[in-house]
Amino acid sequence: RSESRMSDAIKQNEQIYDRLWARLPIPPHSEWPIWPELEKEIHGSARLLEMGAGVLPRIPIDGGFFVDLSQSALRKLDVHGGHGVRAAGPLPFCDEAFDVVCAFEVLEHIPDDETVLSELARVIRPGGALFFSVPVNPALWTGFDDACGHVRRYIASDLAQRLDSVGLVVERWTTQPNKFKKPIGDLTGSFLRALSHFPRLTIWLKQKALQTEMSRSFTWQTGDIDQSHEIGGLIAIARKVSRPSA
Repeated sequence: RSESRMSDAIKQNEQIYDRLWARLPIPPHSEWPIWPELEKEIHGSARLLEMGAGVLPRIPIDGGFFVDLSQSALRKLDVHGGHGVRAAGPLPFCDEAFDVVCAFEVLEHIPDDETVLSELARVIRPGGALFFSVPVNPALWTGFDDACGHVRRYIASDLAQRLDSVGLVVERWTTQPNKFKKPIGDLTGSFLRALSHFPRLTIWLKQKALQTEMSRSFTWQTGDIDQSHEIGGLIAIARKVSRPSA
């Protein structure tokens, strides 16, 4: 059964992303607006892992570890000194192996996110940090989410509680735009599906979208995380805590 899930996941990934990652250049990690926060967590001997980054990693590639389904992405990261692992199940690393783990725009694509959350917590050392982003507010669901391969939009407070249950406590959060009015979202979703037949246009539009994303600045908050629902996109930092055994 697990092999069947792996096969289905690989097939979908190759159809959607492999062609894109093969042609898209890798931007410098320091140009991402999340970098100032990531840099605070990185010391000389820090071990870093990023899941599902494609060719858009937020962590430094050289010496970093990357889990992805895309062979095109992993080959490009390996050329730049990354350690790539192709996997779609339990993470192939020992407990408490990493100081920083990143999962940007990943969790919403995974049907069994419960297992993934447990695995993320398992491989982060106590005191280490998880950086992640997800779409939030189920009421904002449109055809755009379908076209992107989302299986859910989160209720932010529910996700924070689930993270807490595996020892990851959200310290601070910010937002990014991730919403459409229903008719616009449905139309955008149809447009994205049609783009699969026009790879050059897809690359050009993705590069334009990246320019917008990299020009953003973040205002970090510690209050009610469900306030992120208004904007539709949540970015958060969660800390691995040690708790006494029962």
